[in-house]
Amino acid sequence: MLTQSDLFLAAAGFLSGLIKTGVGVGSGLVLLPTLALIFPAKVALGLGAPMLLASDIIGLHYYWKQWLPRRELARLFLAIIPGLFTGIVLLPMIPGKAFRIGVGILGALYALGMLWPQFPVTTLLKKGFGKLNAHCGDSEEQNRKGAYFYGFLGGLSTVLAHAGGLVWSLYLLTAARDRRVFVGTTVILFFVTNIYKTISYVWIDIISLSALAQVIPAIPMIFIGSYLGNIVNKRCNHLLFRKIVLCFIFFVSITLCV
Repeated sequence: MLTQSDLFLAAAGFLSGLIKTGVGVGSGLVLLPTLALIFPAKVALGLGAPMLLASDIIGLHYYWKQWLPRRELARLFLAIIPGLFTGIVLLPMIPGKAFRIGVGILGALYALGMLWPQFPVTTLLKKGFGKLNAHCGDSEEQNRKGAYFYGFLGGLSTVLAHAGGLVWSLYLLTAARDRRVFVGTTVILFFVTNIYKTISYVWIDIISLSALAQVIPAIPMIFIGSYLGNIVNKRCNHLLFRKIVLCFIFFVSITLCV
């Protein structure tokens, strides 16, 4: 018999799948704070990895080989690997309560910044990353620097908060101008890193093998959400859908901070 937690996981998984293939960025930032409403934040982080991985599998079907050229993708992965290792070392050192509040703050700032471009924090970040991107332009050397910087930072962020997509998107905005390539690249990045995270979270006792079994009832809903997300990406108003997602992220994240 399905429990309330199972139903909650299924609903969260559906949203994650919908956003993963529909928008390409933000699925982790929806899933983590949503799960943290009923699970301890680090457990929510651990449960999120296999759920995101399930949506990655169907995402690969829809976006197979619709990603960056092999050489550019390899650069990103070379930088992501040390970021992943660094994140796994740091994660056990962060207290649970501080981690929960941090997840809430990150999600709220992200959503607010995307909804309100003039938000002071967003303005400062845009200036900072704008200067950085000026040094990571279209030339071969500049592109390499951008891949290494954003790859490492994204690897670290995805382990700590499933927020790697946010960081990688800053690089992909210039490296992958086609929307399908943008989403396809994030899907392959997520697929590989979520395999690593699922194994690593068990290894450092964030979650147990028995806890992973809780994800199984949610998998069908993840697949349904991923299927509908692909339709949204092709046919629906992309900007409106994105704003709805951001509003949801903001209100759920604020709940974690109070």
